[in-house]
Amino acid sequence: MELARTLRAVEELSDRHFNVLRAIERSSLRGSAALPEAISRDLGLSGDYVAKLLKDLHGASLVWAPHGRAQGYVLNYAGLDALALRTMLRRGILASVGGALGVGKEADVYEAVTPEGERVSLKLYRAGRTSMTRYRRTREIPSELGSYLAASVRFASNEISALRTLSAAGLPVPRPVYRNRHAVVAQLIEGRLLVRVRSVQRPPELILEELLKSIKDAYEAGVIHRDLSAYNVMLDQEGRPWIIDWPQWVGRDHPNAEFYLRRDVQNVVYFFVRRYHLEVPPTMVEDFLSSVLQSGAPQ
Repeated sequence: MELARTLRAVEELSDRHFNVLRAIERSSLRGSAALPEAISRDLGLSGDYVAKLLKDLHGASLVWAPHGRAQGYVLNYAGLDALALRTMLRRGILASVGGALGVGKEADVYEAVTPEGERVSLKLYRAGRTSMTRYRRTREIPSELGSYLAASVRFASNEISALRTLSAAGLPVPRPVYRNRHAVVAQLIEGRLLVRVRSVQRPPELILEELLKSIKDAYEAGVIHRDLSAYNVMLDQEGRPWIIDWPQWVGRDHPNAEFYLRRDVQNVVYFFVRRYHLEVPPTMVEDFLSSVLQSGAPQ
């Protein structure tokens, strides 16, 4: 419902509204409020006209004034959504946005359609969602606000980078389409999260083997997921595993690369042991890690 309201605002608001919104975005990413007089000066618009534009943006819930309107405006996630969506709609990346596919701690995912009729996923990052809610309630505007917005943009940038690398290497990850600000458009994988699947249609040991191969192949491509679990593996309609959610990946030259790789492998293996009662050799994790680290070692 919230995104539908934002989409209406994207359709109804003018270029001048979005010029003001971008000015507020620049201040918000620095963790400060944008003063009306500064916006007026920067855009070369009269104070009364800027006040009207700000009133419209506030009425559309794209900005808020934590200390009162005279003390300045900051961007909220709906405002960031509006900026990203307007860009993607105008550039012909998306033709329409549909219903929600999932809501998580750090991102909301929606189904969307491209002008060519392809169904895709639209992920909107929401770093610090709980803290942002608290700031609205207490009407505080600490510098962390800008950090949350900037973190969401950084997560999206990280994810599209990983998807480009891994998709080009032939790994089972969503094919990247486009990224703007905190929004990532990618191939829509139709299926279910592994954590929600009680009975798999293919042998679980085969699925585990495919997942481990993907971990190894990603490592050889220079990428470690860092947060891999049954919550970010999807089984498609044929029961094949796809690895999703790559905002916190690290390279294999990271000082804690081996720690993160080990944790990813353990999370996956132990999930299959618990959920599907697989019997694995006691040395399986260590043997697999050794093979992965050797495969990625400089020649």
